[in-house]
Amino acid sequence: MNTDDLRKQAEGFLEGSKDKAAAFLEDGGKMDQLLEQVEAKLETVPKAGVYLAEVPRMIALLKDYIQKDYVEVPKKSLIFIVAALLYLINPRDIIPDKYLGVGLIDDAAVIAACIALTRADLDAYDAWKDAKA
Repeated sequence: MNTDDLRKQAEGFLEGSKDKAAAFLEDGGKMDQLLEQVEAKLETVPKAGVYLAEVPRMIALLKDYIQKDYVEVPKKSLIFIVAALLYLINPRDIIPDKYLGVGLIDDAAVIAACIALTRADLDAYDAWKDAKA
């Protein structure tokens, strides 16, 4: 599988998961559980890589949104972020995580696609955090 195919599959996953992600976003209990699962998964990854290293920033944005501390983010971006995190914890993804070394390539591709779709909003969130500090 080449990188273009993987990118297209990742983008397709994000688009196809919008309804499920929107439902999670509306349910605080499900969101808490999702964020805990993602954080637990990241603790098991020895080297998260450049894209997976962005996941904590996504989690922080979602937590601030849920707590109503930061609400200046389009719902579309929130949905893409939730969809990407759902993919990240899915044990039956394109390349199963049990295949060490390559199992996180698809996860990184989905996160990279999400970052590309939400970059401006993630950067605005960082600016808000910096101004708040």
